[in-house]
Amino acid sequence: MQMPSLIMDVGMHLGYDTQFYLDKGFSVVGIEANPNLVEENRRKFERYITSGALVIVPCAIAEAECRVPFYIFPEKSDWGTADRDFATRNASRGTRHTTIEVPSVTFASLLERYGVPYYLKIDIEGSDVLCLRPLHRFSERPKYISLEMPLLSFEKALEALSHLVVLGYRRFKVVNQTLNYRQRCPYPPREGRYVDTRFHELMSGPFGEEAPGEWLNEEQCLARCRRILKANALFCQEGHFPMLRGVYNGLARLLGTEPLGCHDIHAQIGAQESNAVSAPPAKKGG
Repeated sequence: MQMPSLIMDVGMHLGYDTQFYLDKGFSVVGIEANPNLVEENRRKFERYITSGALVIVPCAIAEAECRVPFYIFPEKSDWGTADRDFATRNASRGTRHTTIEVPSVTFASLLERYGVPYYLKIDIEGSDVLCLRPLHRFSERPKYISLEMPLLSFEKALEALSHLVVLGYRRFKVVNQTLNYRQRCPYPPREGRYVDTRFHELMSGPFGEEAPGEWLNEEQCLARCRRILKANALFCQEGHFPMLRGVYNGLARLLGTEPLGCHDIHAQIGAQESNAVSAPPAKKGG
């Protein structure tokens, strides 16, 4: 069942995005596997949990409900992951980590329990596609989805985009989170209530019709992803010329072009497939 005022925050982390969604008048289901962050968020959001506006699911997303290894990076709390390849990459950058076991849940079971959200934000460090595959089993879709773009594998980026297209998503934006500090919510608002939020790199930022940039079709989105992946293949930490990353970003600032950084792919369902209804009524003020 489509839940028009619900947002699922998959990869809740420190709750920055969750707070933004709550301020905009949405109810939120937040999924977070790191037990330390779960407890911190339970304290921080106690009044929202008590009121029923927020539910926190303390699990990793997996293909089965069991217990799975979870890799915690104390120096980079946003790198927590259940994906071993992702953890290996992060460890190769010289960042220490610990491994614990956490309970897991399938994303299909969350959709059955809470309903299909209006907006689905996915950021679970290498495992985002685990939230896309189960959507094929449901007749309804989130009106909007955002997920972290895989920067080191064209095949994984293409897999994510292919799932979105098959699911019926027809409009796309690719948003550089490094530039989040530039974003402001529009007034009048286009999603929920107006909130004067200052965004940063640890947030997904505005969503839906408020996400920055022009909507692209799938071919344009794929071409943009290719350009980003090529730049990362040359200048990211695992690239051919990582020592030139600073030079590349410096030239980008000078020329007014885009620096390297983490990117999110935002997608909107095609009008003919959408079962969504309007978001909460717009009001000025948080």
